[in-house]
Amino acid sequence: MQSLVKGQEDVIAFREIDVYKDSAAADKYDIQATPTVIILDANGREVFNEAGIPDEGELQKAIDKATAS
Repeated sequence: MQSLVKGQEDVIAFREIDVYKDSAAADKYDIQATPTVIILDANGREVFNEAGIPDEGELQKAIDKATAS
């Protein structure tokens, strides 16, 4: 995930959330399993949500969708 974001930090923010320490975030994003990857667009709308480790192609498509303006 971090390698897909590298070089795009001006438009993408990468965050890791420890759901055991931040239960409010786990509740907000309805995280039921770890790891879970969630991608939001600039308006905070969810464009991708998958428990487990998605493949790179899926992630790139979701990042492209989230950053399309």
